[in-house]
Amino acid sequence: MSTEAATRRRGPYGMEYARIEVPDLAASIEFLQYHVGLQLEQHDDEYAFLRADIEHHSIELIAAPHRTESWTTAIGFSVESDEVLDDLRERVVAAGHEVLELHERMKGLCQRGFAVRDPNGLIVELFTEFVEYAEPPLIELRPVDLVHPFLATDKYEESLDFYTKVLGFLPSDYVGDVTVFLRCEDRYHHSLALQRNKEFYAAHLCFKMKSFDHVMRGRARAQYKKVPIASDLVNHSASTSIAFYMHDPKHGPRYELCDRHRVFTPEEHATHRARRMAVDPRNIDVWRPAADDWGRF
Repeated sequence: MSTEAATRRRGPYGMEYARIEVPDLAASIEFLQYHVGLQLEQHDDEYAFLRADIEHHSIELIAAPHRTESWTTAIGFSVESDEVLDDLRERVVAAGHEVLELHERMKGLCQRGFAVRDPNGLIVELFTEFVEYAEPPLIELRPVDLVHPFLATDKYEESLDFYTKVLGFLPSDYVGDVTVFLRCEDRYHHSLALQRNKEFYAAHLCFKMKSFDHVMRGRARAQYKKVPIASDLVNHSASTSIAFYMHDPKHGPRYELCDRHRVFTPEEHATHRARRMAVDPRNIDVWRPAADDWGRF
């Protein structure tokens, strides 16, 4: 391991959850249970926790009947140790960002933590020892992990600086100066992605399924219920995952169900040099036949 890798200030470990305001709480619970495979664990008239695996929750839904479409308000990342958490807090303060308290419900679901707003106003919650269950849900067709959010932003450079220079995410790949894939200490190819855009919004959330067969079964459910498939089967050039994306804006951003998302080895994580790939649809989906095939994304 190089001296630089050995002395690198560590970033968050990995993504744990997203907090999403939805206009119809009951309908969104049903959508996530059937189409994503999440298990409902706790809810009242104001919120609901749903989980994919042993982690306490992957999605927190917030009742927002004033909205006509959903809106993602926060993302949560676990941190490996108190030492890393304290270092992250120091970096946040040194960069001039306000340190915020965790959401009240999160305070009882971890040992320590804090929150900070990214340049887009999105709340990022960082914490240690996220509460777990002894066993995963007894559901066969379900995800095994929430891998990443994909954020569109009109503050691309500011967001890239925040997530890399302040929070310590590592670039895995770039597509031109339009998209960047950033990884955490769990070594997924990316635990967060940023896309240059004219406005900010959470574009999608990626769930890792048990197998490609389960990806296709999720796709079949979406087709059966006539849920719009916003982007059909994609063989991702960067992460090597195969996925599809479904989207009903009432229930959240696009939900990506994937298989085979690349996980770096410890050596790759320490030494990987981010690729600078051309802006070409084949550098997003290797199955695209030509440089002008931009449709269907």
